[in-house]
Amino acid sequence: MLQKVPGLKMGSKHIVISSLKESFLLIKKNKRIFLLIFVLQILFFSLVIMANAYYMPQILQSTQDVIDYAESLDINPQNVNIGILQQKNPLGDDPLRISRNYDLIMKNSIILLILIFLIFVVINGLVWYFASNISEKGKRLFSSKNLLSYLLWFFVVALVLSAFLYIFAYSLVNIAFSSYLSVKPINFVPLLLITAIAVYYIYISIPILDKIKLRSLAKSSFSTGTKNFIPIISSYLIILILIIACLFLIFYLIELNLFLLLIAVLLCIFVFAWSKIYFAVVVKKLSGL
Repeated sequence: MLQKVPGLKMGSKHIVISSLKESFLLIKKNKRIFLLIFVLQILFFSLVIMANAYYMPQILQSTQDVIDYAESLDINPQNVNIGILQQKNPLGDDPLRISRNYDLIMKNSIILLILIFLIFVVINGLVWYFASNISEKGKRLFSSKNLLSYLLWFFVVALVLSAFLYIFAYSLVNIAFSSYLSVKPINFVPLLLITAIAVYYIYISIPILDKIKLRSLAKSSFSTGTKNFIPIISSYLIILILIIACLFLIFYLIELNLFLLLIAVLLCIFVFAWSKIYFAVVVKKLSGL
């Protein structure tokens, strides 16, 4: 188990710095487990990219087909009336083409979302499990009971997280198409705040999923996140800044040097893997676990 630190008595700055040091010490002392986390993180991104590479071209092709067919229609009122008198369908020679492609878009989009969700639950769930328990040894760490129990509750948390993200994404789409449809746009700001607050507290619960009972999880996460806003938001910002820096480095090196680009990609994956360990350390200190 991680050494307990009286985090609530520490200053915010001390907690952030000591957790940074402790996260790297944990990696140094548990190289094999971190290597497993690193490989799982690579697998996660690889599977997500593969799923998108397979389904996104089909979605885009169906979308383009709808656009091309719609643009080919002559919807001038006068021509439409003449076409009706000549017993021609105003929607063209293949009126079901739009609905067929719409069905394909919805089908492929749903399959892609389900695949990404399952990849997130299983692979990213394992990453979070090992990152949160990196100091555990032997059978306890690789216990099938512990693994399945954690993944089960991670699935529940991921469902809640996905629901909030879906509502947020729906509001963006609603705003984007409100000028084309006779619908009143949803107020964006409240949904953005609700989603941000939900994500803030949900991620606090992930490192302690297997440390406290489920009925106390929400209360503990809320209490920890509310009382210790500064150190937690500071850790979020540190992680976010490092990830953004890595992504900028990758985009900068895309056309410059293939070897350096590979190094930058591996560095970015390292940051994603390390950040989970670091955040788990922060949350456990502040939770007194």
